[in-house]
Amino acid sequence: MLKFFKHNYIAQLIVIVLLLVALWIPVFISHVSEVAVGTPTTPLYNLIAGIFGSSSLAMTIFAFIIFSVSVLFFNSMLSVNQLVTRNSSIGAFVFVLCMCCVPIQDEFYPFMLACPFIMMAMQTVYLIYQVEKPEAYLMNAGLFVALASMFYFPAIILIIWVLLSILIMDVRGVRLSMIPVLGLMFPYFILFVIFYFNQTLIDNIHNYSLVFNELSLEKLGIGTSEMIVFALLFVFLILSLMMIKSGNADNSVSTRKKVNVTILLFVFSFIMLFMKKPVMCNGLIFLVLSVFISMALCYVKKSKLIDVVLIIMMLAVIANQYLPLFGIKL
Repeated sequence: MLKFFKHNYIAQLIVIVLLLVALWIPVFISHVSEVAVGTPTTPLYNLIAGIFGSSSLAMTIFAFIIFSVSVLFFNSMLSVNQLVTRNSSIGAFVFVLCMCCVPIQDEFYPFMLACPFIMMAMQTVYLIYQVEKPEAYLMNAGLFVALASMFYFPAIILIIWVLLSILIMDVRGVRLSMIPVLGLMFPYFILFVIFYFNQTLIDNIHNYSLVFNELSLEKLGIGTSEMIVFALLFVFLILSLMMIKSGNADNSVSTRKKVNVTILLFVFSFIMLFMKKPVMCNGLIFLVLSVFISMALCYVKKSKLIDVVLIIMMLAVIANQYLPLFGIKL
């Protein structure tokens, strides 16, 4: 299987499309989509949900389109940054499996819509080390975080990730550190002006201040299937990092910095798991894991065992998507 994802790019794309369709068929059958929660902390999510009204089918179609675009963008991001081999869709394959590992992830929900903007922020941060004048990239990183947070508000804490990442990328200076913050503030300034003219500014500021009160260290309350998924992905994470840090992997300065930035992002993705939502809808951790697993698979030399694991993983994910149609929930 790994050899397949290193040759014949068109055939790879066909396989990815077929896998996407197979995993999303149960969603179209059940027509399950999360509706807008009506809170001012997710204004762009509420706007799009309001456009579709009560049509769960329209929401599902839109979510499928956004997810498909995210798959292509994710694969392109890894290739452009030389985190995987060129003309390979292994990143797209891993991303689809990780982001669809449980049925609740294939729905119209805030993180799904925020995901492309989070990846844009990742891509922008990756590029900072490669340019002489990073000001425009720093501004864009803050802007993308702001837009992501308007769909999925917990993403706003990623501005801290951006600030720490620019230190890893050897970007120094108070002035440069302020640029991402200004990029974050600009969309919110416009939003708060709208609130002001609607005479809802004070109430909405209060609503924003209460969001992180939902951060809880109590029991996550995840089910059996989620526990299995987390356990397996944690094992894959450890093995992937061992492979990436081995002598067989690309050890250039640029790659090391991108890996360190992504490890830092994993810390923030773990924090997001404790936000008050279905745990599997706080999907940043699956996005980050997809990066590491995709990178590691590109360095594998003996692929027979890995091929078996990937096939079992693919079949397990597909089965987990279809079981709820038969009233079976693990």
